Amino acid sequence: MSHSRTTSNMSNLSNLSETISEPDSVLSFNENVYLSMQNADISTATYVKQARQILDQLMTKQNRWIETPPRVNNLDASRVLDVMLRNARQSGGEKSECYTACAICACPEIYEQVNLARTWFMYLLWPSSVSANLERHSGFRSDVHPTVRKVAFNGYRCVVTGMWDGEHRPASSDQPWITLTGAHILKRAVGVFTLERAHTAAATWNIIRHYSGMSKETIQDMERLVDDPSNGMMLKHHTHIVFDKLKVYLKQTERENKYVVKEVSSGWWIHRNILNRTITFRNHATPTQDIPLPNPHFIALHAAISQILHMSAAGGNAGILKSNGNLVHQLSSMMSALYIITPLESTA
Repeated sequence: MSHSRTTSNMSNLSNLSETISEPDSVLSFNENVYLSMQNADISTATYVKQARQILDQLMTKQNRWIETPPRVNNLDASRVLDVMLRNARQSGGEKSECYTACAICACPEIYEQVNLARTWFMYLLWPSSVSANLERHSGFRSDVHPTVRKVAFNGYRCVVTGMWDGEHRPASSDQPWITLTGAHILKRAVGVFTLERAHTAAATWNIIRHYSGMSKETIQDMERLVDDPSNGMMLKHHTHIVFDKLKVYLKQTERENKYVVKEVSSGWWIHRNILNRTITFRNHATPTQDIPLPNPHFIALHAAISQILHMSAAGGNAGILKSNGNLVHQLSSMMSALYIITPLESTA
């Protein structure tokens, strides 16, 4: 992608508030959330407690459902908000938990709570679960990670299973032949956008910025970073598939660049001897190659979204959406009708 196009897209993202007319309700919501987060007199724990009280009430309401197109199961907004709050701290620390709780607290009415859940599903959870097939139909490149693929980034071994790439396995190894592929941690459907979908991308990345704790600079540079080694790893084909489907994720440990292999449920997504294995990312390239290791913020967000989709049952809907382009189009058209469009863009 050319530098001029990258600059143009970033400019469109950063100047979005000048080109898109936001309703007063959106600006009011943004301001309420921002001011709440800045209030030093109220702790994050207090906001979390208040948010949970709101969700306890929402769980009892019949009109808590997010309506979706025909043949797609409606979503329980209370479950979506609940698991977003439960996983916020692991995704981006206390600040992310505070953002999530404050956003829920800023929605006192049931319809506002449902719209908030719809927004997070539409702009964060669904784009993160887009399949490679849908990426192709949407105009995204769905090839394997182009940068990581060309280097001995992980010593020519799958970082999860430890298996050697067939062309580089030691002569003494009796391991079956496998071919490693480069896997994106965050999908290109999330990280890359065209001018036509700049509004959608801006909403997605505004949510990600506050939910993951990523810096503003990282967000602004995501069009480049999406194909950077910091957003990739080398995996065995089957492991790549289940990681891409958000069935397997990496849980961060207290040690830098060290993670534990986890799965969202006992679905036998990977062999039992791989589950709970501790892995460490190292740069096995030549000393002259300054290649960044996978970004812990990207890995933490992937892990959080994996669990959110599973715990909220939203993953099943994402699967249905991926298999039917007409439904995807119907659901995408709902985006413009959302009550809350771009959280915190005007105040970030």
